Amino acid sequence: MPYKILVLVSEAYKFKLDNHSIIPSALYREGHEVYIGDIDTLSVHDSVVVCDQVKLSEEFAAGGDFPTLSQSYASAEDFDLVWALAGTHPDALTDYFQLLWLLNQRVPFVNDATALFYLNSKINLGAIVPPENLPVSHVSNDFDFLNTLVESDADRSWVIKPTNEGCGANVYVVNQNDRNSTAMLSSATGNANSRYVSYGRDIIGMAKRHTAVQEYIPNIRTNEKRVVLAGDTPVTGFLRFHRDNDNRANATVGARYEALTLTPEEDEFVRRLGKRMMNHGIFYVGIDLAFPYVIEVNMENPGGLNYHRRATGEDQSSHAVNTVLAALRTAGKLR
Repeated sequence: MPYKILVLVSEAYKFKLDNHSIIPSALYREGHEVYIGDIDTLSVHDSVVVCDQVKLSEEFAAGGDFPTLSQSYASAEDFDLVWALAGTHPDALTDYFQLLWLLNQRVPFVNDATALFYLNSKINLGAIVPPENLPVSHVSNDFDFLNTLVESDADRSWVIKPTNEGCGANVYVVNQNDRNSTAMLSSATGNANSRYVSYGRDIIGMAKRHTAVQEYIPNIRTNEKRVVLAGDTPVTGFLRFHRDNDNRANATVGARYEALTLTPEEDEFVRRLGKRMMNHGIFYVGIDLAFPYVIEVNMENPGGLNYHRRATGEDQSSHAVNTVLAALRTAGKLR
């Protein structure tokens, strides 16, 4: 059955080989009426959620020009489904999520707006991943607590990462023997003591910043996999390789990648996890897996289709979007 689908992306000069071009093209190829909408133009006009958009008339190619959004402030509500594939500027996040939530009350989303807001971060992994499948983790803005944690055991290393960033930004591994660990923890939590001494809290206000600190899993260097789930089905992904001089395996920072192969145990686990995700309104998500541990999840714009294509030449996008739509129908979210 063909659907009328709005795909919300960030406007750019050129399309890259990522979800912004791959997913709308696959939906169009599969016979759906597809519109591209600029997520940064979401507004409410006389109680109707609107955005700038354009109807697709062909598939997109990487490197091609972003289309002219010919329909200004057109209704975003006259659709069977919305697929949000982008964020917005940090200063606009509150308004952005409130607009998405309002739209989601009227149109089904691939990933519910509440899930995008509450669960697409390092803070709430424990709400969707069983505790036995999470490394020991802490989220805090208390430098003294985190510094004591790192200093307490010379045999343990810890990963510091921002709670709501991606693509390897400001990710570090620290331990008791690292002379930089105290400085990095201080920076990650906002350098509050230094800033209060330099400027005074009365002048600069609250300086503390939350950070996530996760126990370092040694087997992550040899067995980290990005697995993309459509519903409860693994549909694509890639094996990630850490460079010798870097603790990050993000392809965006130059790490090597190959085609994904799951063991039977990994396949069974991610399918169970997919069922848990669907209970939270999540139907398309990327999981960073170092079995049996889940390191992170990404549901806003999870890479997988693009890097699989680069590694193998295979285009799995039609399979991915058809599996998403089938899962949404089974769950009663689509007619």
